[in-house]
Amino acid sequence: MNPYEVAEAFHKLKSEGKVLHFGVSNFTPSQFELLNDHYPLVTNQVETSILQRSPFLDGTLDQCLRKGIRPMAWSPLGGGKVFDELTDETHRIRKLLQELTQKYEATQNQILIAWLLRHPSGIHPVLGTTRPERLQEAIKATSINISREDWFALLEAAEGEEVP
Repeated sequence: MNPYEVAEAFHKLKSEGKVLHFGVSNFTPSQFELLNDHYPLVTNQVETSILQRSPFLDGTLDQCLRKGIRPMAWSPLGGGKVFDELTDETHRIRKLLQELTQKYEATQNQILIAWLLRHPSGIHPVLGTTRPERLQEAIKATSINISREDWFALLEAAEGEEVP
């Protein structure tokens, strides 16, 4: 990517009234900075879920917090792999989810979405569904306030070890 060319195109599209804001998808923190230095970006859409935790560790969500940019999470339910695949990781997650669904009177999907929403960067989950019932289920996740202890318990279940 040539950030000068991209920024020039963004300026042109905005000045023509064709676009209000720009964001990027799957940019590393350094790629984001490179373009953001030449044109202000409003989001970075990255794959983020209980099964895809790299944005929590590689500086992506830290950068969003520092800049006040709300990240978007694509595949926030891990493509259903939590429920479809049986691995040590998914087994640990599902076991804890069973407890948390009772505690919070919520579905497993709602708990997983609420887990993302609890992060201080303000993750905005992007749902890959058009089914109204799935959207309604996800909306209910916004009213679930997972405790910090339960948030870290899910992270530890996914990691398979205590988080320092």
